[in-house]
Amino acid sequence: MPVQVNIRGPPNSDFVIGYPGIDATWPRIAGVVEVRSQTPGQPFKLKSLKLQLYRTEEIQYASTIRTQKIEQSYTVGGGLHLYDAKPSAPSELYAVDLPFVYSLPLSREFPLPASMQISKQAKISYRLDVLLKELENQSQYETAAYCPITIVRYDNNRVFQQYLQGHSPMRESDDKVVYVTLQLDYTSFGPGDVIRIVAGISPNPDWMHRSSKVKLQQITAKLEEELRFNTTSDGTVSKMTTVRSHRVPLNNARIGPNGLYHEITFSVPMLDRSVRDSPVIPNNDDGIPNSTISSFSTVSSLLIVNYYISLAVKVSGCKDVEFRTPVEITPFNMEVCASLKAPIGSAIEAAKNVTLKNPQGTFVWANDRSALQSLGFLKLSNGYQKVQIE
Repeated sequence: MPVQVNIRGPPNSDFVIGYPGIDATWPRIAGVVEVRSQTPGQPFKLKSLKLQLYRTEEIQYASTIRTQKIEQSYTVGGGLHLYDAKPSAPSELYAVDLPFVYSLPLSREFPLPASMQISKQAKISYRLDVLLKELENQSQYETAAYCPITIVRYDNNRVFQQYLQGHSPMRESDDKVVYVTLQLDYTSFGPGDVIRIVAGISPNPDWMHRSSKVKLQQITAKLEEELRFNTTSDGTVSKMTTVRSHRVPLNNARIGPNGLYHEITFSVPMLDRSVRDSPVIPNNDDGIPNSTISSFSTVSSLLIVNYYISLAVKVSGCKDVEFRTPVEITPFNMEVCASLKAPIGSAIEAAKNVTLKNPQGTFVWANDRSALQSLGFLKLSNGYQKVQIE
């Protein structure tokens, strides 16, 4: 391929503008595609050029036979045509700069999973490809260049109203002697955030005589991670891991008429990024953000990551009670979520004036007398020579 292609992002900014997951900010990818000849000063032909965003998902799980690895790629959006040569236009160029705005799918129509890597078990990454045709008789596009794109979702921000309302599920023992409640102030947490749980054990008013004989032995609260791998050969494969656990001994305490309540607190673990040889630190060249958390809530085609707060009450005198309730784990802690409120609000206002019409490109045609001078060449007695700046 006699051309060099480069994708350049906006100055002092990421490729992704807006906040994916929040449709009102109109998430989009912006930048410039630069096309140059591999041989300086030599013209080239360009028939067509377009952009296509791809998502690649990789999972690795243990099946009944051996460790399986699956990788699939998906197109994101229908692509974006930036240039199609017109029959009446000159055919040869020295340079082309094509600004672009690539709109990301809206979350309510096609939610994009965030870029992430969970050790060697799963990976979700994005890349933007430049596809072009150079010759008139060329029917297939060729990939001339690509760059990684980092997608971060912001829709499970802890400061949003749906996560501030708290949650209080209740479960009764199988023999209906006691009731157990689990109270949460919030339902979204980030790295280092404190999870406060109030566990309550109450007697069944219809079985007060039996409830008075119940002795409480211990309460165990856990933060659990569930990895669900969607496979064609083995179906859905689930793997449950305990992220944090806290046990409270109750020493055969009895339930009073008003019940017994106990507060349990623990924090979401954070990764130590100072350990540079850690296997969970992603390769930034793949567009995976260098987060302080190993994984977070995610839904994609091959992978689903769920988190639960589970509560187990061990008793004597009636059936033990154990249940769990779902929560959201995000890459951002409470402080970061609070600091994002103002930028997200500004992005919503700015998105009202956004247009997806691509800006006019810059073309340096070979039949232009000043074309080479505009590229930094000087005309000497023996022909054009490139100006070299040491």
